[in-house]
Amino acid sequence: MAVEFATCPVCKQKLALQDYVLPGNEVVCANCETNLRVVKRNPLRLEEIPVAETYNADSRPEAYG
Repeated sequence: MAVEFATCPVCKQKLALQDYVLPGNEVVCANCETNLRVVKRNPLRLEEIPVAETYNADSRPEAYG
């Protein structure tokens, strides 16, 4: 598995993403816990997801157990 690095747009922390994380997938910054969406792979680009978009069972399934 290849690892690619991106920078969190909020806290500027470097994040490592493996190559199977595709555009449209959501990830969480390990430093500031901001929800991020992979926008593009080459070069790797992330965007912040507004909190209101994360209030669903698909985004945080552990909260809807």
